[in-house]
Amino acid sequence: MTERPSAPPPPNRRRATSPSAPPPGRAAPARGAKPEPVAPAPAPPRNERVRATTPHESPAPPATSVSVRPPRPPKAGSPGQARPARPLSRHFRALQLLAGAAVVIVASTAVAWGARRYIVSSPRFAVRTVLVDGVQRRSAEQVASSGGIEVGKNIFTLDLELASASIATDPWIETATVTRKLPSTVHVSVVEREAQALVAIGGDLYLATRDGELFKELAEDDPVDLPIVTGITGEQVARDRAGVVIAVRRLLDVVEDMMRAGIARRYPIQELHIERDSSVVVTIGKEGIALHLGQPPYRDKVGQASRVLTELAQRKASASVIFLDNDAHPERVVVRMK
Repeated sequence: MTERPSAPPPPNRRRATSPSAPPPGRAAPARGAKPEPVAPAPAPPRNERVRATTPHESPAPPATSVSVRPPRPPKAGSPGQARPARPLSRHFRALQLLAGAAVVIVASTAVAWGARRYIVSSPRFAVRTVLVDGVQRRSAEQVASSGGIEVGKNIFTLDLELASASIATDPWIETATVTRKLPSTVHVSVVEREAQALVAIGGDLYLATRDGELFKELAEDDPVDLPIVTGITGEQVARDRAGVVIAVRRLLDVVEDMMRAGIARRYPIQELHIERDSSVVVTIGKEGIALHLGQPPYRDKVGQASRVLTELAQRKASASVIFLDNDAHPERVVVRMK
């Protein structure tokens, strides 16, 4: 076989680029139309060397590494920062907690209401016994009644403080304490006042304690076998009640000294009189012997009066007045005989 010679390769011709060819993406101008002006190429920046590339020169290789700084996160609270959306499950969980708390509160309220209804209506907690201690002038029934304490009444409906205050309004009662003893007992502890003297003010008589306090006006069932303090006016009480209390207390100190010396046992004390100059005169015994004690202090004068009365009793003599008020010469005693 005869081989055909292969066709020679075409000559290496350079493809001519028409200067009027439109760039890619732009339509070719119509025939006869004026060509659009071509924008001149931008001038190279100053102070930079521009190296022209020949058609045979390959482009510069790309950079092998690029340093990229990540953007900084925006600060909290900045206007451009968007708040993250809360998941729906979080709100749902909060609603579940609120609903659970509401159920617990309602259940607790119902239980408490039921328990209260039981304790205020159950006959187990009805008052059956009232114990009253410390009374002499008043009966247990009077004390319980004044405090609003009734048998059969629910023990929890009793206001303890109010009952104590109501009982203490009785002038004979100084303090009162009311307590519960479950299930059905009320205990009342009372401290009564003790009258030590009668104080005459104007035309009225008042009971006085050992401290000189005038706590009540004399009533029909009150004690009357007490020393009587005279010489105090209503004007003095209105003007200086504290001073009157001190004066009565001082007279009761004299009574205590006379009891300690043994005079009160032999000669009961009848009257303690305060003169206008604040001196004291004590009337004792059935004979009505007047002891002029003068100004305080009185303890030594009471001891001297005891010795004089003992000597008079030994002599079987009766005296009407004994003067012990010589403060310049306290050893001198003047006795006026009957």
